Amino acid sequence: MEAVVGAVGALFAAALVVGMTVRAFRAPRGHRMRAAFGPIMGAGETWQELHTGQRGLRDSVLESNAEQEQRPARTDADDGPGGRPA
Repeated sequence: MEAVVGAVGALFAAALVVGMTVRAFRAPRGHRMRAAFGPIMGAGETWQELHTGQRGLRDSVLESNAEQEQRPARTDADDGPGGRPA
């Protein structure tokens, strides 16, 4: 029984490594680490949300962006002559 559990665990780990490697090679240059580790970071964030009851970083950023679109902090009308702030 222990051998079966060990074999399944090793197979799962191998599948993770292969999947991360494929994602890293397919991603554009400069974004490979984020592409490779993105699913693991997302899973960690979801785990944290479930155990702490707080929103994750992605949800917080999306909400912040939505609030800024509704009421921008500064507009072009705030500029004085020559494009400088009034």
